[in-house]
Amino acid sequence: MYEFLLLIVTVAFLVYKFVEHGGHKKCSPSGKSVLITGCDSGIGLSMAIAAEKLGFHVIATCLDPKGYGANFMQQHYPNICIIQMDVTKPTDIESLLQAVKDNLQNTQTTLWALINNAGVLVYGHFDWQLDYQIESQVQVNFMGVLRVTKAFLPLIRQAKGRIINITSANGNWCLPGLSVYCGTKHAVEGFSKTLRIEMRPWNIKVILINPGNLPGSTRILAAQAQHAEAMKKNFNEEEKQMYGEYFDLFQKHLQTNFAAPNPNGDQPLNDARLNKMLESSLLLENPRPYYANLDLGFRMFMLVTKLLPTYYGDRLILQMWGDHVEYKLI
Repeated sequence: MYEFLLLIVTVAFLVYKFVEHGGHKKCSPSGKSVLITGCDSGIGLSMAIAAEKLGFHVIATCLDPKGYGANFMQQHYPNICIIQMDVTKPTDIESLLQAVKDNLQNTQTTLWALINNAGVLVYGHFDWQLDYQIESQVQVNFMGVLRVTKAFLPLIRQAKGRIINITSANGNWCLPGLSVYCGTKHAVEGFSKTLRIEMRPWNIKVILINPGNLPGSTRILAAQAQHAEAMKKNFNEEEKQMYGEYFDLFQKHLQTNFAAPNPNGDQPLNDARLNKMLESSLLLENPRPYYANLDLGFRMFMLVTKLLPTYYGDRLILQMWGDHVEYKLI
């Protein structure tokens, strides 16, 4: 019986490798544009630069057109087209759509890929977070993906191109303090997997990229201290008694390990494995549906917590997190 199951798993794996990886046949970047959201810093800025180096015409959106990312691209990569856009504002998306159409006509290119990268993260247990913190993550991380994809899908369809959505390890695995963020990334993964099936008859690829554990190498937690202060001010007396020490240790751990204001100095993120995943997702005729920039140790820990009975998997995660923040949770 076990031998038969092993045979089925082996055959399924080989078929997957053959069908999904599609060999190494590549497309040409000539005459193709790539639109990337959230290029103010971090992963979005890194991907804009990497895509431009691959030979694509890049259209990068920034929330702040005078901020770090926009200034860096203007100084070092002047061929990248920078457009201001807030993914939570439908009027901004409408303006972007027209600007992209004009840009495609001027450059004589087609929109080969949309990369939905814009994202925000507020670290904190669900009952700590204020409504505006929850709303921001849902609107940017999930509703923004839906709105931008809906607007640009006709252009992607014309090019028979691809939609690349940036997810996270938290798209299918969870840690304390990430209930809202995990919820948005689970939603993005569910949407992407279904959209991939819906778009297949029209030769549109839908790809998920998990860039890995990079909060300490980006600015995604730059505002965490302000968010934490707002949460703590909103605590009632019962919550202060219940969470006080744990909350302080929790936030201290984040500030120490992840919330550096400028972790890469004056240089943008440059992760070789992430760049390789982007290259494959943009250039391969048959890219994988999912790319993950995770080391083996982290993959194994995630797998163990999933394979264990829920009770023990949850305890293992709480034990690990408690050790990190130096507070006994179980």
